[in-house]
Amino acid sequence: MKRRRFVGQVGIGAVATLLPQTTLAFTPFLSNDSRREMLTFGIVTDVHKDLMPDADKRLETFIEKAIDREADFVIQMGDFCMAETKNKDFLKTWNTFKGPKYHILGNHDMDRQSKQQMLDFWEMPKTYYSYDFKGTHFIVLDANFLYQDGKYTDYERGNFYVDSSLRTFINDEQIEWFKADLEATELPTIVFSHQSLWHYQWGVKNRLTLQKILEANKEKIICCFNGHNHIDYHHVQNGIHYIEVNSMSYQWMSDKYKSMDRYPKELYEEYKWLPNLAGYKDPLYAFVTIDPEGSVTIEGVKSEWISPSPFDMGMPEGMEGSRYSAKMSDYLIRF
Repeated sequence: MKRRRFVGQVGIGAVATLLPQTTLAFTPFLSNDSRREMLTFGIVTDVHKDLMPDADKRLETFIEKAIDREADFVIQMGDFCMAETKNKDFLKTWNTFKGPKYHILGNHDMDRQSKQQMLDFWEMPKTYYSYDFKGTHFIVLDANFLYQDGKYTDYERGNFYVDSSLRTFINDEQIEWFKADLEATELPTIVFSHQSLWHYQWGVKNRLTLQKILEANKEKIICCFNGHNHIDYHHVQNGIHYIEVNSMSYQWMSDKYKSMDRYPKELYEEYKWLPNLAGYKDPLYAFVTIDPEGSVTIEGVKSEWISPSPFDMGMPEGMEGSRYSAKMSDYLIRF
C-alpha cells in the first residue's frame, strides 16, 4: 500500500450529511469481506439521548440521511443512550436503518448500568471487535477501564467519576488482541474508539502503547476516529491521522457560562443539565466514503449554535489547541 497522504479540508458542501449506526438487533456484521469496492458509511457520536430533549429527532434525521444515501453501514461511537425502558423507542429509530449497525461504548453509557447490561440492551456481543467490509478492515476499541494498583476495572454505574488519573485506560488483554488483529490483516484499516488515541489531556491514558502499535503498522492505517471531546478536529502524529468527530448534539459549558435561555422553561425542570448544554441547531454527523483506488472522503454537517452561543456567554473559543464549533468538517485523505 502506498503511504497515505493528507490532502486537507475541502469544500465538499455547505451542509453535507453523515450518519452513524448502532444496532438494536446487533448481531455485528462481522464478515470477512475482502472485496475492494466503493464503500460509504455514516458515523455519529455523543448523541446523549438522556441529556438532550430533541435527541430522538436528531437521530431520526441522521438515519433518514443514511437511508437516502444507501449507506453500507452506520456506526455510533458512544454516549448514545442508557439501558432504560424509556429509551427503547430511540433504539427503534436507530434500527429503522436495515443495513449493518455498529456500536462503541462511551464512558457515560455506563453511568447507571454495567457494561454487560449495556451489551444486552444494545444487543452488542462484545465491547471490542473487528470486521472487514468491502476491502477495508475496521477495529472497534473499548477504553472504558479504570486502572489502579495494577488492576483494570470495567466502568459501571458511574464508578469512573473518580480521580481523572485513574480512568480512561485500555486493558492489557485488549491491547494484545489489538496488536495481533492489526498485524494479521493485510487490508487498509480504520480504528474507532470513543476516547482519543492521541489527545494528551482527554485521551486514553496508556495511549503511547497503542500509538506504538499503530505506528509499527502505519502503512495499513487509513485513520483513527474518536468522539468524546465534542470537538471538530484533525491531528497528524507520526504519520497517523486522528479525526475527532463532533458531538451530534452540544458542547458542554461549565456553570460559569451556563444559560437558561435556549429552550422552553419547562424543559429545564425535566433535564437537569440542560443549562450547561450549548446545543447545535442541527444534528451533526458525517458520511465517510472509501474509494478502493486510495482515497477517503469525509463529509460533515455544518450548523450553528442555538442562541446564546458559548461565546456570547463569555466562554473561551477553545482550549488545548481545539476550537469549539457547531460543525463537522470535510476532509480528503489519500492512502
